[in-house]
Amino acid sequence: MKSITYAASLLVISITISLNSLAQLPKTKIDNKGDLRIIESGMLVVPPPKKYDKLIDSLEKNLKLNPDDTTSLFYRALIYYSYNQMLAQPAQQAKGTLERLTLAKNMIEKAIDLKMKDFKAKLLKAQIYNELCYRFSGDESWMFNTVEVAKRRKQFESYKEKTNHSYEEIIKADKNKEYLYKNKMIMYSYPIK
Repeated sequence: MKSITYAASLLVISITISLNSLAQLPKTKIDNKGDLRIIESGMLVVPPPKKYDKLIDSLEKNLKLNPDDTTSLFYRALIYYSYNQMLAQPAQQAKGTLERLTLAKNMIEKAIDLKMKDFKAKLLKAQIYNELCYRFSGDESWMFNTVEVAKRRKQFESYKEKTNHSYEEIIKADKNKEYLYKNKMIMYSYPIK
């Protein structure tokens, strides 16, 4: 009898925690430029610093316990993206942005590999790859030696290919916005020859 009561109590607690954590998740929308954004009242494109610190904590804890939770992977990747996109960190070599965008890329890819079929997940993946390309688009010739430049060019080309492939998939799913998504494809080359 005690074990049934205990199990029922645990079930009620876990449902309550799940509902509370879902209530804290930011709302999203696809704006008129075809970009996935977090929306909050009075917020511009970039969330205020520390706005999602508690949510980030919760997502990190949940991912440690449930590393295959696609919802947590999606929202953690979205928050990484939001704080490290060009509008938030315009300097291409801003400290840590490339690393955090790479973490976001890994998270959204994992969510999609785990069969997350949401259109927003595919769009976030394309946006993250696009941002990664931006991080390699400046003239870095003075910063890196020949071997490092070759490695970075290869990385850029891989990100460019994945960006364009992602947008091609998105165009197939949303033909009404084909023009918007085609304009987001990467047409430039790595700047260092």
